[in-house]
Amino acid sequence: MKAVVFDFDGVIHDTFELAYSIIERILPNCTREDYRSFFDGNILHAVASKFNKAEQDEFRKLESELFENLIVDKVVKCQIQKLYEKFDMYIISSNTASNILRYLERNGLAEMFKDVLAAETGQSKSDKFKTLFLEYNLTADSCIFVTDTLGDIREAHSTYVKTIACTFGYHDRERLKKAEPYRVASSFLEVGEILEAMGSC
Repeated sequence: MKAVVFDFDGVIHDTFELAYSIIERILPNCTREDYRSFFDGNILHAVASKFNKAEQDEFRKLESELFENLIVDKVVKCQIQKLYEKFDMYIISSNTASNILRYLERNGLAEMFKDVLAAETGQSKSDKFKTLFLEYNLTADSCIFVTDTLGDIREAHSTYVKTIACTFGYHDRERLKKAEPYRVASSFLEVGEILEAMGSC
């Protein structure tokens, strides 16, 4: 295994309550469970079906403002620094590149990741994986995807990429296991332990 690909929201930083606080303003009748269900499939497709362009733009504007206050958890930062010594690391996300890159820079993590393939790169994570393979001479067998949603696991599996499902993000263990991830982790520390073991094989 050469590369570790991370989702951002719910994995590197748990942004669920931040995002839901904005959703509540735009779509007042949307419950937390309703919002979690957006991630059972492709989140960008779900958002496009429920919000008009002005509402989507409003969400991104408010999200960008709130992102300025996010500080990485110390355990997450320590694990990322350790993994950086062993693997090439990337981020594939449905968030914006500007949000993620500013976060990484502010938290001293920018140099740890070779690339960020975000919303601007495409609508589906499966397409982003194909782009990653082409641009960095990678294959599905040489990557693993660390994510926290049912929809992401399904998209990764469509490109034959193994997944580590994180129960500390947007979806719980029961929901995640419906897509049969390769491994399940209950903390970012456990993610690091799984990856360290895989790197030693």
